[in-house]
Amino acid sequence: MSNSRWSILTILVLLAAGLTFAQTSQESQAPTPDKHAGMHHNGDDADQHLQMLSDKLNLTDDQKAKIKPVFQGQMQQMNAVREDSSLSQEQKRAKMKSIHESLHDQINAVLTPEQQAKFEQLRQEQMEKHKGMKEGKMDHE
Repeated sequence: MSNSRWSILTILVLLAAGLTFAQTSQESQAPTPDKHAGMHHNGDDADQHLQMLSDKLNLTDDQKAKIKPVFQGQMQQMNAVREDSSLSQEQKRAKMKSIHESLHDQINAVLTPEQQAKFEQLRQEQMEKHKGMKEGKMDHE
């Protein structure tokens, strides 16, 4: 073979190796699955959320009966969004945020004014805790 053919062949081999390495590197850097992805997938989780909320807000049986299907519906919607491969991560995040906000509105509609105030306080505490976890995660990156 002539030198130009060897040069072209060498360049092609190096290019293929580089692309393979880049693809392998990209796969290893792929974001890890959402640590919440395995959660919220069945009625037990809805029961757990309801029990926690009941303990914190002292819900009546009537309130529990109204809120439980709200949790179950939210969990089904969240799972559907997670499994929708046509959505980008950003679209999934936006849809989940919308579903979560709707959940809070539906729960608030069942609560007394005193419970609403306590629920809002709990939400703020959760947001602060979540924000702190995000900031801590960013410090490690």
